[in-house]
Amino acid sequence: MTQEAILDALKAVKYPGYSRDIISFGLVKHVAVNNGAVNVRLELTSPNPDAAKIIKA
Repeated sequence: MTQEAILDALKAVKYPGYSRDIISFGLVKHVAVNNGAVNVRLELTSPNPDAAKIIKA
């Protein structure tokens, strides 16, 4: 698994309530792959407290 593959997969994750994805909204701040472990850091800016739960699902 590569960083590019992770970013491509995250393009399929739509931001809640919008047709755009979390990559195009700039929410993904960090992606790292280390020995098979993937670390993704998001910065959510929505005033909707349920947005994180929806994205996580």
